[in-house]
Amino acid sequence: MTTTPTTHDTLTAPMPTRQLRGLDWQASLLTLGGVKWDSVITETQAIELIHRAIELGVNTFDTASNYAKGESERRLGKALLGHRDNVFIATKSSKRDYDGARRDIEQSLNSLQTDTIDLFFIHSLEDDNDLKKALDPQGVLKAIDEFKAAGHIRNVGVSGHWFKHNMIHAINDYPFQAVLLPIGLFNEAYNYSFPAEVIPVARNKDLAVLGMKVLAAGRAKHVADITPYIRFAINQDVDTAVIGADSIQQLEQTIRIIKSKPVPLPPEETKALFDEARQVTQSFDPGEFSWVSHYKQ
Repeated sequence: MTTTPTTHDTLTAPMPTRQLRGLDWQASLLTLGGVKWDSVITETQAIELIHRAIELGVNTFDTASNYAKGESERRLGKALLGHRDNVFIATKSSKRDYDGARRDIEQSLNSLQTDTIDLFFIHSLEDDNDLKKALDPQGVLKAIDEFKAAGHIRNVGVSGHWFKHNMIHAINDYPFQAVLLPIGLFNEAYNYSFPAEVIPVARNKDLAVLGMKVLAAGRAKHVADITPYIRFAINQDVDTAVIGADSIQQLEQTIRIIKSKPVPLPPEETKALFDEARQVTQSFDPGEFSWVSHYKQ
């Protein structure tokens, strides 16, 4: 006689993992993103959420020096005391100049209470002028190279929310080891697909691929069911999906879906969600990151 797994069984099942391509890490399919718990809940609640994530198999965390004016890194660093050897930390800098980037990296190391950052991103690559600044060998790259040579940064990546062509230029012009880019169905609804255009280039370079915007920076709370959106994202050609949470309940809901190992979303089901995806991203609440403005016609 067979039994149907309970919700509790699903939640406590092993966390699916995937190799970060080219990097020495077997990442949990869910990477806990550093937005939401950095500012909308208390420090104690944030630490409890991070500890719960670790209990449920999350071993990869993503943050940035400018999230909540540094609170994201500080809270994460405090929560990871005693856990550092068993987790992978990615953080970022939005600075393009050498001095600003050095300050950000130093802040990250201090706030995270670590000697080494596992993956450091040039954050949010934008237009052509920004691309030029980001790839200036005397700017942020010089700072990153110095900290990497000193053993304080293990791997280097680039992230972007828009401007697919510049993501492609960047990974062709500099030996990055990872990319962080949107993989959500929401992007598909705006006919702006990073998985279709950027990921193949990254994979050809053997880069690790981390995906974000799975839940539209929180707007997915307005959809009928988040399951198909997570199902779509984790079945893209990515090594891990970066998803934030502002409560343990929300975290557990996401983990239940991921641990159920849902099959890919068929094209017809994907297209059927486009109207809903566009509808919930037409406006953003105060404090939310409006990341679709570049896609709207």
